Amino acid sequence: MAVVHFSTDQRQHTGGISAVTVNAANVRELVRQLSALYPSLNAHLVETSSTAVAIDGEIIPDPWLEALTETSEVYLVRPLAGG
Repeated sequence: MAVVHFSTDQRQHTGGISAVTVNAANVRELVRQLSALYPSLNAHLVETSSTAVAIDGEIIPDPWLEALTETSEVYLVRPLAGG
């Protein structure tokens, strides 16, 4: 099962939980399961549609169908802005 790590600002939507284990075949399924567990997190991710997904230390440009393994470490990252 993949371990999903939440940023500090995402934790307000998870009741303070910093990580959760999810059994999902790909990122799309993972997001669906997270949405069911934490409905306000789903709204947060939709509002910040530029959220990047990092799997095992690599940011995936188009992550929705990216396969997950039992040992995947997933981070939902808000990109840095600036100039």
